Amino acid sequence: MLQHKVNNIQETVLITSIENLSNECFYEIFDYLDGYHIYNAFSNLNYRFQQLLNSSSLLFKIKIDSPSNKLYTNIYKQITLMNKHQIFSFDLFSPLKHKQFFSSFSIDSSFDHLESLTLNYLDADVLML
Repeated sequence: MLQHKVNNIQETVLITSIENLSNECFYEIFDYLDGYHIYNAFSNLNYRFQQLLNSSSLLFKIKIDSPSNKLYTNIYKQITLMNKHQIFSFDLFSPLKHKQFFSSFSIDSSFDHLESLTLNYLDADVLML
């Protein structure tokens, strides 16, 4: 009887461990999070999560809405430049970020999964045709 209880406890621990969730579950969870937060929380955590972040199955939604913060901007640049092929959408909500965004990135064919670019509060002088 005691052995049965010990086995049940061990099985419960294994079932409730976050690392036992399937990759598909993580992709579903990541779908609700900003790419910056995913990368910040899971990058270099362990081998499995690093593989998940580098997987072509994971597409990032990047939302830039913070006030001008050089560190924050540099982190976004790093994530974006390293993961161009995994970016699904960009949403820019800060008018201060548009000029920085366009001076730092050129949207080209390397963004092969980019489906949405949302620019809120865009000044006419920023948009160049």
